[in-house]
Amino acid sequence: MFFERFRESAARLPAGLLRPGPAADPQAIAAAERALHAPLPAAYASFLRSFDGADLFHESVVIAGVGAQAPLSLRALNPIAPGPSGELAFAETAAGDRLVFAPRDQAGDANGEPAVIRVRAGSEERVRAGSGFARWLDATVAREQMLYGPDGEFAPEVFEPDGEEVVPRVALRQAERALRLDPESAEAHLDRGVALRRVGRGAEAAGEFARAAELDPRNPWLWFDLGRALLAGEPSRAADAFRRAAEIDAGPSGARMLAWASAAARAAGDDGAAAESRAAALARQPALVEDLQRAVAAARADGDDDAAEQALVLVDAVDPDLARAAPTSRAGAAPPANRPSVPARLRLPVLAARAEVTAPARPARPAPPARPRRPGRAGPPPAGGSRRGPRR
Repeated sequence: MFFERFRESAARLPAGLLRPGPAADPQAIAAAERALHAPLPAAYASFLRSFDGADLFHESVVIAGVGAQAPLSLRALNPIAPGPSGELAFAETAAGDRLVFAPRDQAGDANGEPAVIRVRAGSEERVRAGSGFARWLDATVAREQMLYGPDGEFAPEVFEPDGEEVVPRVALRQAERALRLDPESAEAHLDRGVALRRVGRGAEAAGEFARAAELDPRNPWLWFDLGRALLAGEPSRAADAFRRAAEIDAGPSGARMLAWASAAARAAGDDGAAAESRAAALARQPALVEDLQRAVAAARADGDDDAAEQALVLVDAVDPDLARAAPTSRAGAAPPANRPSVPARLRLPVLAARAEVTAPARPARPAPPARPRRPGRAGPPPAGGSRRGPRR
């Protein structure tokens, strides 16, 4: 495997955007495999025989290598050897996400390569980012290069005025370009769904979320996203998606997913299903109502009326009498029981990490539609320097 597309991109793109290392010493590869108690995936090992790691787009993504001059040490990235059946981390992002190879019993590409999983910083949320290393690499380069101009700097027209979020039309093109190279990336389908929703193409977005969930069925957040997309037009299907998410996530956040399932079932006119989901939510988290009340108070204290209304939707789904007695700050009354608002991500300030989930909104993850966030500087680090500190 010669990674011709990567070589061509490194030669064609402005200097510094792709910084591959020299070929790794075969003895260093063998030593790394001994230390990790497992052979490296074939495509990744082939990459190392040509490039001992790589810095992609000013450390937006850094691929680990095995030699002393690698931009990131594979062994440092895996301080505990994963063994033959464990997950091997091989890259990290400027945001702190880790890219790992899935266990060998999980399907990857047609050649038997393990899938690539992104583990999001701070939440341990996991999403299938690629069907194999080679496809993931090509899709990543194709997606990220759209953010840069011919001078190697960020192209200002691709960002929102605040300089942080990629504009919807560019985010959509990024996802579509990634999907052309890796159509079995659940993350790319998720990104396309989010971008479609941002441009008002909600029905198409639901289809993308459904495809993402099909490719990564053990990820509860993809089912949650599907429920969000269906809630306004197909509440019965939304309730099914929320319940599926709750089945996968057995933690406290699953109780909120069940509360959303109850709200969606009520909107669909299925009072029996609503009652069943409500009972399941309270059985999983008996203090759910009290937690939701604290979420309402926190949102109001921050002047976030939308977040307060969303919390009240769930209070209404779990305890209708209490919700009707607690007006929102905007309209003076709780949202009608048969018109649940669409749950948004990270709306309530009481949420900081998955382990502290206490709110109804998407409780655990940084919103992915803008990935990657604009780094603090556009140019490469000084010679010999790195935003990560000394090279490892």
